[in-house]
Amino acid sequence: MTRTPIPQASPPKLAFVTLGCPKNTVDSEKMLGLLVSDGFRTVADPGEADVAVVNTCAFLQSAVRESRDAIGRVAELKRSGRLRGLIVTGCLAQRAGEGLLADFPEVDAVLGTGQWREVLPAARYVLAGGSERRARVDFPGGALDSLTPRALSTPRHLAYLKISEGCDHRCTFCIIPRLRGDQQSRPLEEIVAEARQLVCEGVREINLIGQDTTGWGTDLPGRPELANLLEALDSVEGLTWIRVQYTYPRLWSDRLIETWARAKRIVPYVDMPLQHIAADMLRTMARAMTAADTRALVRRIKAGIPGVAFRTNFIVGFPGETDAHFDELCDYVEEEAFDHVVVFSYEREPETPSAQMTPRVPVNARRSRRARLLALQQRLSRERLARRIGERTTVMIDGPAGRGQWAARTAGSAWEVDGGVVVEGGTFAPGDRVAVRITGSSAYDLFAAPEPARGRELALIGAPR
Repeated sequence: MTRTPIPQASPPKLAFVTLGCPKNTVDSEKMLGLLVSDGFRTVADPGEADVAVVNTCAFLQSAVRESRDAIGRVAELKRSGRLRGLIVTGCLAQRAGEGLLADFPEVDAVLGTGQWREVLPAARYVLAGGSERRARVDFPGGALDSLTPRALSTPRHLAYLKISEGCDHRCTFCIIPRLRGDQQSRPLEEIVAEARQLVCEGVREINLIGQDTTGWGTDLPGRPELANLLEALDSVEGLTWIRVQYTYPRLWSDRLIETWARAKRIVPYVDMPLQHIAADMLRTMARAMTAADTRALVRRIKAGIPGVAFRTNFIVGFPGETDAHFDELCDYVEEEAFDHVVVFSYEREPETPSAQMTPRVPVNARRSRRARLLALQQRLSRERLARRIGERTTVMIDGPAGRGQWAARTAGSAWEVDGGVVVEGGTFAPGDRVAVRITGSSAYDLFAAPEPARGRELALIGAPR
């Protein structure tokens, strides 16, 4: 049955539902840029749109379920006649392919991670009355094209800057290389040019992202290192903070630590998923780092980058994890005092080597271990933040938090994923850097008041610490 084309008297309305990580956010911003440049108008509610795009995640089975639930909710709008077109993109599209067409009759097109540019012709095809349903998952990838317009979805003063796509590591629990492909690095000149463009658009903080940011450059001519890129970005005038996320332990070097420490704009914040500390677990996870090397690296980073805040991830309940392995991990978290800790309960991914590993840890034991480790980190975080009461520091304002309060962060916290600072009183704008005194704390957040002696302080750009 052929659809009746939609009247084109007014711009077609578009809604995006983005799930998953910041890398997916950038992909959505690139797809949005293509569609908006072609005349689409964005709306927040898919129920008010002509076409909806669901950009999915499939990193874990829990993410797969969340993505399928989101597709189902938007599909209901299509069934009720409130929506004309439904396009599914991202990692679940890459992973499930044509299966999504079978599972969701309302879906018009399925586009894998490497087919993100096809969202525009797919949307136009649907609006023109085309009835052929399509699935394209020819090759994995992601949005790295510097020529494609980008519609930022983050607050105006901050943005993600994707420096690479894919990953060359083969951790036994991870499906990312299958969904995103091998390491693809953007040229240094392109990244610096985009950083300068973001500054022109009002951005003051950029967050460098990739599946493995420390792997940046390994596939480029001359094999430049992340340190080269950081040195170049540190010279971009107008930037206040540069934050690096998703670093991989094995590729850290003394040169990188030294570059990080002496830079003016690179914040003293390290995001490095360690996943475990027990030697047996690191080996079966194929992390390419011994326990001794992992411990030594963390110590070198803390010693080499003054005042560094450390964020990490751990997986509990991995096949073969014993009570002794878990106790060793808990002891390490207590002795090393990480600022931010994320804990995942192992999820068995069918396409990964770990899916066949034994002995398997019962689900209840995995959940119990996760709860215990999170409770430990909560106690440690509460104690650490309480010791900061009375301290004078500088924060960046993210926006109003209601009732005369402002949501803010120190340099040691990333937007949306880490605890923040609630500033009481004052009149500010997003992106302002303000001197405050810490007045209180909770398990993960700080409370502060503008420093009375100096009031509103807009610190000099280029002196983020």
